[in-house]
Amino acid sequence: MTAPNLPDPNLNDSNLPDPNLNDPGRKDLNTVWPHPGPVVQDLPIPYTEVDLKGVIRMVNEAACRLHGMHARQLIGCEIWDFLPRDEAAESRAAFLQLVQSGDDPPVVRRSIYTSAGEYRTHEVRRRLLRNADGVIYGMNSVTVDVSDVVAAHNESRRAKLWLESVVEAIPQAVIVTDALGFVRFINPAAQRLLGRSAASVLGLQIEKSMPILRAVSRSGKSLSFRMALDEPWNGDVDILNAARETITVWLSASPIIEKEKGFTNGVVLVLRSTPIRKTAGPLPLSISQPAQEANLT
Repeated sequence: MTAPNLPDPNLNDSNLPDPNLNDPGRKDLNTVWPHPGPVVQDLPIPYTEVDLKGVIRMVNEAACRLHGMHARQLIGCEIWDFLPRDEAAESRAAFLQLVQSGDDPPVVRRSIYTSAGEYRTHEVRRRLLRNADGVIYGMNSVTVDVSDVVAAHNESRRAKLWLESVVEAIPQAVIVTDALGFVRFINPAAQRLLGRSAASVLGLQIEKSMPILRAVSRSGKSLSFRMALDEPWNGDVDILNAARETITVWLSASPIIEKEKGFTNGVVLVLRSTPIRKTAGPLPLSISQPAQEANLT
């Protein structure tokens, strides 16, 4: 994004025109606008007032520091002078619609050009200004720099998408639950194994999305979801897929430990299938273990 064409911030303030005078070169500043009071002037965040044309009529010291310009340089500029060209066109249209409709302005995010010579993302909170008769004559706004928050969010999102891509590429079936046993992620291999789509499984308890008929471990320990929250479990398991077929898989269940605080926030299950054994109707009781051993409950 290119820098906007703004007044030279190095001009001496005493040589600038009085913004309250009728100066044809200052974008129609015919109406005298009150100067900011001490409360507004001392706000730690930028405060701006504009008229119905989007022309800046009042700024506080924080707004001057944000742009690295004197108040007399800022007054008379349009608020869109500090936005990228494509964003400015959209912002101008939205502004004109708001002042015409009288609706409460929503909180928005804008890329604002700053004294650092770069655009920074700001959260802008606005309010329509009305006179004693309720007639709208302008809008005020305060802005907060949220660039670092946005960058951190975007980085976290990219990392999350990358991790999901990695897990989806794993040829083994992978299912992730939260600490309460609700499915939060299932990769394509697991969807194919169970014959269920992600949409039909996400949010369900693991016992409902993957019914377990038999579970045998070399350690002799029974398979339970609560146990998997404390220590890994490995063994042969018979499960039912969506077609009511019995599938024998090797299942590894491991707790997910939050590194910073050390608590368990879920379980990851990895399944490797063996040839399918089809069944006709209910399974004989001798094949299944008791519910407290065979289900992740």
